[in-house]
Amino acid sequence: MTGQIVVASHSGDLVSRIPIVALRRIYKRNGETKIGQVQEGSFSNRELQAIDYSIRLTKGHYLFSRCWLLVEGETEFHLMPLLFDMMGYSQDQVSFSVLEISQVFGESEPFMKLANALGIPWLLMADGDSAGNKYVRRATQHIQAGIAEVQVLTYKNIEFEFWHNGFKDFIENSVPPKRKAKINLENISNQIEETASLIKAAIRNKGGKPAFAQVLADEIRRRGENAIPQSLQDIIARVIQLAEN
Repeated sequence: MTGQIVVASHSGDLVSRIPIVALRRIYKRNGETKIGQVQEGSFSNRELQAIDYSIRLTKGHYLFSRCWLLVEGETEFHLMPLLFDMMGYSQDQVSFSVLEISQVFGESEPFMKLANALGIPWLLMADGDSAGNKYVRRATQHIQAGIAEVQVLTYKNIEFEFWHNGFKDFIENSVPPKRKAKINLENISNQIEETASLIKAAIRNKGGKPAFAQVLADEIRRRGENAIPQSLQDIIARVIQLAEN
């Protein structure tokens, strides 16, 4: 067919077949209709490859989200949607997506640039450690007031966040007694390393991070939503605000 063809769709499958620079995302901000697009030459070939691999070709539905929550690890990827549900926010109803970024080229910078270009609000939930600092440094270049921002966890990762907010006994009880005794002997002079080893052992004992996230969610559900660390409640509330912008 000759001439320009415009197709309106909510199909992630269709989006996966279209070059990213040919897409136009129509959205509203503060009551005003806007059109987001990726300009030719604004991304390197390597950045476009990262976007294609992680989003366009495999998860095109992300491009229809009203907000992205960028998280560093597998536990957050599996756990955060469950926490949103516990606080009464359905992922489909709110239309947010959780993107795991630990394997993304450039400390996830291509995702941030893409979200800004298309008009998708985003929030980076960074760990409170040296690795998290790398993501924060990248994100700082792309922050936009009221649209794109960063929140850093109080502790080094989300498991530590729960450890220090009432879930220490739960995590310790998830470690087999023999392994726990060995860890206590190995790291007796280093509390942080001992805690990290106990958390790692708990995750391994539950069958990996997705399984650990599920049993942790079950425990939170048993205790009630107020058991969710305040730092995570604040992040969830902010994502909801950004999605409703």
